[in-house]
Amino acid sequence: MSGAQAGIAVVGNTNLDIMVSGAAELPEPGTEAIVPGIDIRLGGSAGNLAVRCAGLGQETVLVSKVGDDASTRLVEQELALPGLSAELVRDAGLPSGITVAVEAPGRDRAFISSLGAMAELTPQDVPASALGAATVVLAGYFLLPKLRGNAAVELFAAAHANGALTVLDTGWPAEGWTGDVRTEVHSVLGSVDLFLPNSDELAGLTGNPDPQDAALQLAQQTSTLVAAKLGADGAGLALPDGTWLHSAARPVTPVDSTGAGDGFNAAFLACLARRDTPAQALAAAVSYATELVATAPERRSAVVLPEPQPLSL
Repeated sequence: MSGAQAGIAVVGNTNLDIMVSGAAELPEPGTEAIVPGIDIRLGGSAGNLAVRCAGLGQETVLVSKVGDDASTRLVEQELALPGLSAELVRDAGLPSGITVAVEAPGRDRAFISSLGAMAELTPQDVPASALGAATVVLAGYFLLPKLRGNAAVELFAAAHANGALTVLDTGWPAEGWTGDVRTEVHSVLGSVDLFLPNSDELAGLTGNPDPQDAALQLAQQTSTLVAAKLGADGAGLALPDGTWLHSAARPVTPVDSTGAGDGFNAAFLACLARRDTPAQALAAAVSYATELVATAPERRSAVVLPEPQPLSL
């Protein structure tokens, strides 16, 4: 990575999230349901990751495409943080993206998103200064139609030319894990140093429900490090040489799981930036993300990155 500037550049989706809590199902047409709470907060894989990276002491730049409307001004306020430079590319002809997230006890969260201006983000919108960062992340891949496939390869090639570590976080494809989608992602992973899927995404991409087998298979096929988020089981890291590292999560009482995956990603990248070994980075990232899950969102700024654990002999 010689020649690369310090810091992390995150390219991708940033929007407002409208969080609906306690809604196990949608009301019947023509009726109304009362839920325990509806919150508005910063959303988007890229936006959340950038905030977490900056909060962990990393000089971070965020590149996203937005409209020029009221939601954009709220997004700007949320991104006005120390250590975070937001490069918001405006398209006055389009609205900013918005996501409605519905969650309830005993069910997975569901999302309804309007892409808005983020659908028009291209490699040409990314400043050369961002591609000079030590780490360049493309987050929210499937919500960025003009940064998929060859466009993503082009972006990563430019980052590699500057000596950057390249990182991909895809999310879930709206069209499902079709054969074409799997082929597309495999083609992009050839330009990626670190892939950050969760276990469901990993199974969808590989067709293998065993996350360890799937991650190892993918790492060996693509020569990419695969850090798999395994929920309550912690996380695992597959190396192209066939090594599997696993870090268990300590038992906690969940308070809010929203953003835990982005927290893991940010912690893992911050640990790599401070020169932790992969095993140390994995353990610290799992510990950090677990603490986030057990902490109310308004108190999460107090959660700190653990110090690296000594290497076992």
